[in-house]
Amino acid sequence: MKLTIIFRGPLAVTLGNEKIEYNGEEKSIIEVIKKLDNNKGILYDYKLKNIKSGYIILVNGKDYRLLEDNKIKDGDIIEIIPINHGG
Repeated sequence: MKLTIIFRGPLAVTLGNEKIEYNGEEKSIIEVIKKLDNNKGILYDYKLKNIKSGYIILVNGKDYRLLEDNKIKDGDIIEIIPINHGG
């Protein structure tokens, strides 16, 4: 499966890229996020077994939580946008 993944804001600096072409066998957005996270705990909470809060994740411009079973397909564009809070 070929995907385009775009990292926004400071996440692009943290992960070292703003945009990547991703090739993999994963079939859900959760699986892709886990693979991208690579056990670093930046994007995925391994204790709660879910994507970490503080990120907006869009698949073709639509919130991933609205996708049926979080399924993705070849050619999808995934944007990961960190939510920054001031205080």
